[in-house]
Amino acid sequence: MVTTLPGRDFAALPHNRLGAPTPGFVLLNAVPDLLEGISILWLCAVLRPLYGPGAKTAIVAAVAWWFVVSLGDATWCSFGFFPASTVIPLMIGTLPALIVAALAGARFYRE
Repeated sequence: MVTTLPGRDFAALPHNRLGAPTPGFVLLNAVPDLLEGISILWLCAVLRPLYGPGAKTAIVAAVAWWFVVSLGDATWCSFGFFPASTVIPLMIGTLPALIVAALAGARFYRE
């Protein structure tokens, strides 16, 4: 059972799998997250000649990636598929997670 929190309208979506996700649903969502992480590290590698190695480059890459993905989220909202009150908190919460992930990945990156 999924409870609906104020401003969280995903629970009301038809065919909602958030309350009891199947293994296929988890895999379907884990693969894009993994690809997103690889893409952020690729962006870090591309930005290294410009910003140098270190945390600054990872943060710039994470913010740039977040901005591009957030534009896509805003597009879905503009089409009326999701209310902004649902998507905006998720967009805001995603930025710190992407920064931490980029910092962790950049820490282990070696040329």
